[in-house]
Parts: sequence; C-alpha cells; structure tokens
Amino acid sequence: MSVVATLAILAASAAATAQVATGRSLQTIVSGGVERSYLLYVPEGYAGRAIPLVLNFHGSGGVPENQIATSGFDELADREGFAVAFPAGLFANTVSERSWNANVDPGVDDVRFARDVIDDVSAKLAIDASRVYATGFSGGARMTSRLACELADRLAAAAPVAGLQYPDGCTPVRAVSILAFHGKADRVNQYELTGSSRPYWHMGVETALARWREANGCASDAQVSEVTTGLELRVWPSCSNGAEIRIYVDADDDHVWPQGASERIWSFFEQHSL
Repeated sequence: MSVVATLAILAASAAATAQVATGRSLQTIVSGGVERSYLLYVPEGYAGRAIPLVLNFHGSGGVPENQIATSGFDELADREGFAVAFPAGLFANTVSERSWNANVDPGVDDVRFARDVIDDVSAKLAIDASRVYATGFSGGARMTSRLACELADRLAAAAPVAGLQYPDGCTPVRAVSILAFHGKADRVNQYELTGSSRPYWHMGVETALARWREANGCASDAQVSEVTTGLELRVWPSCSNGAEIRIYVDADDDHVWPQGASERIWSFFEQHSL
C-alpha cells in the first residue's frame, strides 16, 4: 500500500473519533517543544467525507485573522468544500516579529510546525492526504516556498503570493507544482534583487523561477499570454511527474494579494494531487 493511501486511511480513522464544528476555531498544539496555534476553518456542510486541506500563511508581522481577511479563503472553502489551516507565526526575523523561519535560521522550526499542523488537522477531520496544499502572502509566501521544497512528500502544490523564493540547499524529493504571483513594482519583496533589498530576500523572482524550473525538470520555453493590460501569465506545463509552474506578473502591482488570486489558486490546486 502506498504512503499516501496509508495516510488517508489513518486520517479517516482518527477523524472518526474526533468532532470539530464547522466554521472557525482556534487550535493549539505543541511543536518542537513550543506551544503553537492555528485557526482551523471547516467548511459548511462537512459531514466526514475526506476533503482537501490548504495551509494559508499570513505575512510577516501579521496574524491568522489578517490572512483570512486578505485571502477570503474561509468563504472560498465554504463554496468549494475544503478545510483551511491559518497558522500563527512566532519567529522574529530581521524586520518583524510574528514571522516565519523561511531561511532556516536558528530558533523556531516552522517546517516541523507545518508538518504538525497537517497531522493535527488530519486527526480532527477526514483529510485527503493526496490533496494537501500551501499558500501564503509575503513572509508567508517565503515560507510556502520553503515548504514546497521540504514538504514535497506532503504537498501536492504550492502558491506563493508576493514572495516566491528558492530556498538555500533545496533538494525536493519530487517535483511540486508552483503557482506564483508578483508585482514588478513591489517595494517590499522586490522583483529584482538590489542593494536595498531586505536581508531575508535572497534572490529576485526571475532567479527563483529559474531554479524551480531546473528542480522540477521543466521545459525551457514558457507559454506566455496577456491576461489583462499589464498582467502577464507565464506557464511551464511540461515538468517532471506531471508538475507545472505558473506565474502571474503584474507590471504595476506593489506588495499586494491581487484581486482574483484566491480563485486562481484554488483552480490551480484542484488540478494537482499527489
């Protein structure tokens, strides 16, 4: 029996003994010896059938409630029938507290925390282990980039918004589909690396894209289309193991979660499973 099938059976069995109400609830766990928390959103109408799970990470200095308001993934979850975990950051980076240890500096182990959140939700709900995803904004996007590398065994796809990176020392065990969004006018996580870029921002977006394409074994040429004036979509559809890479680049966007991004993210996730 495959690892994914075994995980699905264990999750369904555990969920049979746990009861979590639909809607939003605060969950606490101990991860790496530290008490951590996340907001869990269970879609209306959930009745025990295995459903997808999305991890949705807030930006540096934020809280889970910020990311709920920014992304609207609670309402989207109700419409589409998936669960969402909004983890709370604890790491203090060079700019702010309540961030994510996306560069694996000393201190908080947020990769372990993400694994523990997946396991904790799977013990409370019936989660389809082949359909677990991650997204996030800004610092949460950098964390999502890290997880796409280090949790390639658990994530079917990842969608960093305004924060795509290729983590140092990244050697994913499998190709992971990536959907990214970035504005060329971003003044926080700059599209091009410059001398004024923040210390945690290790590379420009084009460099990160090139490294993900190499890691995923993608074809060299992108399919390019103009979505709207100034908004370009680039797609590398032929990567290893059925993976793909997509990025929406807006010539005018600053550091934002673009309008329509949430729906595009879920549409992308729906197309990919382990």
